[in-house]
Amino acid sequence: MSSEQVFLEDVSHLALNLGRVLFQSNADTEEVQDSVRRCAVAFGCEARVLVTYESLLCTVSCDGEFRTKTGNRVPAMGVNMATVAAAKSLLEEIECGLSDFSMIRARLEAIEKQPPVYRSWLVVAGLSLTAASLSRLFGGDWPTFFVAFGAGMIGTWLRLEMGRRGWNLFLIAFLTAAASGVVAGLAVRLSWSHEPALCFLAVGMILVPGVPLVNCVQDMIKNHMTLGISRLGFALLLTLSIAVGLFVAAGITGVQIPVPEISHLPPLAEDALFSALAAWGYLFLFNVPWRLAWVGVLCGVASHTSRAFCLHQGIDIVTGSLIGALAAGFLACAFAQWFRAPVSAFAFPGVVAMIPGSFAFRAVIGFIEIMKSGANAPSSLVSETLALSVTSLLMVLAIAIGVAAPIILQKPQELPQRD
Repeated sequence: MSSEQVFLEDVSHLALNLGRVLFQSNADTEEVQDSVRRCAVAFGCEARVLVTYESLLCTVSCDGEFRTKTGNRVPAMGVNMATVAAAKSLLEEIECGLSDFSMIRARLEAIEKQPPVYRSWLVVAGLSLTAASLSRLFGGDWPTFFVAFGAGMIGTWLRLEMGRRGWNLFLIAFLTAAASGVVAGLAVRLSWSHEPALCFLAVGMILVPGVPLVNCVQDMIKNHMTLGISRLGFALLLTLSIAVGLFVAAGITGVQIPVPEISHLPPLAEDALFSALAAWGYLFLFNVPWRLAWVGVLCGVASHTSRAFCLHQGIDIVTGSLIGALAAGFLACAFAQWFRAPVSAFAFPGVVAMIPGSFAFRAVIGFIEIMKSGANAPSSLVSETLALSVTSLLMVLAIAIGVAAPIILQKPQELPQRD
């Protein structure tokens, strides 16, 4: 094999591995493709990359020679913003002249295997606080806050333990929702809380696949239809697993989850406080580095409190969600340029609390009730279920557009030229 062929082999292997690390950490498709191309350009080559839901296909060419490689299958995608940030930082070093292939491969392998930024107990405590804070944002009282905290703690611990053992993601979602729901239901039966819907929905919300939902719409907007539909299917199946788990828990404990919408608007100051607390749990779960975590909290407060302000002014929740997502998106873009970090490290933790998990869960429960009632289903139940479904869809679309618009509106930056 000639030296040119060896060079192309090294470049294609390196670019493909970089793309795979980003993809399995839940970077969006456009970011993965752009990073692979930039990596190849840094070595004086041209790259074309095809991203599918299971693997990447990359062709690297230079001086009439080309290599086409298929990456290893990606078994599952988890949100890991520390890995995304580290991979993007390595890419910048490559563009600035780092060309030792063995060193780059070692760095990339170390990035892929690096331990989580936060210990398990901190993730459990953070997500428990998120569940409790969400119950307050939905209008729950303090007893409901503590019930949601306890149920969220048990569910999150179980989720992390099953994840370490490599269990199926849909089974994990179902069992976690069921276990959390049983704890919440028993608390309601013991009269520790008189708001069963909020106890159940708060613990279900911390399981909602917010990042895949937002990414799927962004992929479709950018014409990556196949991957967008795949992500959408994954997110819907995961949401269904969570909803069925909560439904089973309600049946076991004898507590009913009402389908009609829960409407309560806390004061803006209270909304800002609990939005900030809710964002912390997602920052721990998404493995956002410490030095960047406060920005995610700021984006979370900006997005959710902006939406709350719109609702106080009589603006509908879909438009309010769009405005809140735009606020988080523009803030995320500004801080991403400042810290030279990926926009997603700030944007996703900032908007995920607005994902309409409570709407989606109640819609699924409504469909189950309609299925049980058959032709005798009340018209009010049918109309409420359809309204929840449409609202969920429009809210996810509004949030995704709000996050994507500031990125699209940014002026494209010139790739650094290699000396």
